[in-house]
Amino acid sequence: MEFILGTILLILMIAVGGIRGAKTFAAMYANIIILIVTVFLIACGVNAVAVTIIGCAVIGVVILFWINGVNIKTVTAFAAIATVLLLFAAVMLYIGSSSHIQGFADENTEEICWYSPDIGLDMRQVTLAMMLMGLIGAITDTAIAITSALFEVHENNPELSMSELFISGMNIGRDIIGTTTNTLLFAYIGEFMTLVIWFREYEYSLAEIINSKVFCQDFLQIVSSGAGCMTIIPIAALFMAYSLTHRKPPKDEESEETDDQENTETATVNDTAC
Repeated sequence: MEFILGTILLILMIAVGGIRGAKTFAAMYANIIILIVTVFLIACGVNAVAVTIIGCAVIGVVILFWINGVNIKTVTAFAAIATVLLLFAAVMLYIGSSSHIQGFADENTEEICWYSPDIGLDMRQVTLAMMLMGLIGAITDTAIAITSALFEVHENNPELSMSELFISGMNIGRDIIGTTTNTLLFAYIGEFMTLVIWFREYEYSLAEIINSKVFCQDFLQIVSSGAGCMTIIPIAALFMAYSLTHRKPPKDEESEETDDQENTETATVNDTAC
């Protein structure tokens, strides 16, 4: 069944997206392999935070550069993503340590009762790795949406200043905030529904739900992903506005400007001689 569904997905992606759709399909499976390797390295005892940040960076490279190529839009989006990942890694490390949400919750007891709890891993780092991995997909989508839109704005209005481009990027970001936030919300709600049924069947009070470790883990995941999408908008807009207004013109344009300048100087000399 999984093979049939995967084949249907591949056919639809190629039919709609052509070569880029095929690249997207390949990138999806490449990212699954990267995720498996990341989990394997964490299980082997390698620092979970460092491995996850590197894994997220590689996933960003695959999503941006493999599918869309290396250009000003993807490079700027990658720089914004790296900035947000490093910023949120520090913030999440503090929040995860102070909120004591690491490890398994009481609701997971039946699933892990047959396994040894002595796995030799720092569960605070594992929890942070989980939150960062959930963050990368959301901010990548938002970053490339901002940089691509600003590139088109600049192409149609090359005289816009850096501040004007930044304001345009913020306006674009405000338009996509609602859809991005709701996409994240309903994605997590779909996963959270079984937990809600659990709470209902065992008659959890509101105080017990709020203080439940599994609820806090999912809640912080939603909040961190939403905050990451909000943070990436001004950063991507600022980076892209700066890149567009400070990039060097292509060599063809430079040669044309040089020829125009030489022709102007020649005409001036001829006029003076006359």
